[in-house]
Amino acid sequence: MKFYSKTICLLISILIFTSFLAPFTSAEAPYEGYNYSYWKKSVPSAIPYLPDIVVDGRDTAYGLLNAPDDMYVRNEKIYILDTGNDRVVILDKNFEFVKEIKGFQNNGSKDQFDKPQGIFVTEEEHIYVADTGNRRIIQLTGTGDFIREIGAPESDVIRKGFEYHPVKIAVDKAQRIYVIGRGIYDGIIEFDPDGVFTGYTGANKVKFKPIDYFWRIIATKEQRAKMALFLPIEFNNLDLDEDGFIYTTNSEKNTTTPLQRLNPTGTDVIRKEGYHPIVGDIEFPFRGEMAGGSTFIDVNVNEYGMYSGLDLKRGRVFTYDEDGNLLYIFGKIGDQVGTFKTPSAIERLGEDIIILDKGFNNLVVFKPTEFGRNVNEAVRNYHLGDDKESAEYWEKVLRLDANYEVAYVGIGKARLMEGKNKEAMAYFKNGNSKKYYSKAFKRYRQEVLRDYFGLIMSAIVLIPFLYMGYKMYRGFRRRRANAVVE
Repeated sequence: MKFYSKTICLLISILIFTSFLAPFTSAEAPYEGYNYSYWKKSVPSAIPYLPDIVVDGRDTAYGLLNAPDDMYVRNEKIYILDTGNDRVVILDKNFEFVKEIKGFQNNGSKDQFDKPQGIFVTEEEHIYVADTGNRRIIQLTGTGDFIREIGAPESDVIRKGFEYHPVKIAVDKAQRIYVIGRGIYDGIIEFDPDGVFTGYTGANKVKFKPIDYFWRIIATKEQRAKMALFLPIEFNNLDLDEDGFIYTTNSEKNTTTPLQRLNPTGTDVIRKEGYHPIVGDIEFPFRGEMAGGSTFIDVNVNEYGMYSGLDLKRGRVFTYDEDGNLLYIFGKIGDQVGTFKTPSAIERLGEDIIILDKGFNNLVVFKPTEFGRNVNEAVRNYHLGDDKESAEYWEKVLRLDANYEVAYVGIGKARLMEGKNKEAMAYFKNGNSKKYYSKAFKRYRQEVLRDYFGLIMSAIVLIPFLYMGYKMYRGFRRRRANAVVE
């Protein structure tokens, strides 16, 4: 009896111990999985990502983070802009400490950052920092050696009273430098590789209602002074894709373009072929702290066109494919592991997603679930042109979430490429894709006409002869009947 008691206690101890080691499951996730249906209603969905580890600098060589505002991932290194400590912390792919950059020699004198808010790292591992407090851009080598300083832009086109406070930065493959400045409504500041100001790009159009314009015309000078200005939307962050297009975010209220993709001329060319506009949450409260739509604070785009917007208001990540389909949502404001207080930046390390939180002074690493991995692989293979492989992953997605409409459309596209038009129609119908259903129906109609063309043409040719024969037969019968009567 004593032996059995010890055995039971041992088994209970093992179960308790292993429960602490077990990874997060959907039931243990600190947030509910959901997405939006074709009918613009939130519906339950499989959870795409779960929190894995939290990094805050505790018990490390570099110490605690303090209000980190930005980060960048390059060559499997994580560059954290630790704003409160005026430094850059570099970690390897295992989140082990590599280097700290807190000061540097600038033309023989010791120099340092002052409340920096933006960081970008080139393929050569040159580090660009938007040194906000010092109103400049600093370029360093990967080891932290000073290369140059870029000050405020100078030009006749710059408006009077212009104040330069760079907050975010990006550098394209041609070494052009793009800077977002606080309070700048003219667009993104662009410098050439030599650091010379070349102009603004991507200025948002002014949004106003005709009635507002009318009242401004008839208002007195004092009344106009109290009215809101017709100002363009101010950008708050940016990222570059593989082709050099600029993805931007803005936190303005009541805008229909919180996420944009700007071409070299500054025109928004983001694809909007999904069911819904690219605005984050579609359903939301109209009162309280969480009232209003999503407030994007950062965006990250990967090598196969998927991009994720980080919502500051509700702590959620919204991920879209290159066509603008909303793929999945995860995250939440809260106090549990895997939730956020003040999320500030988003990056990818392989398929892992990293969220920087300046409210909790940490970064959280999220790993994809089986559902998330399958969605990512389906999108990646479709981007590479392998429709058949993509469809196989979409089928795996449907086994995990039978209501996932994007998967039906993905399989339908593969069937369409294979010439299985009738089968494609069924998938497009389940995916509520009127556009692709019409394409499949048109091809199926042509297919039917082609298969039965000979029969149809034969019928067209034979029908007149049959009709003539029928008329001759009836005439013969009528004459014969008349002859019998006589």
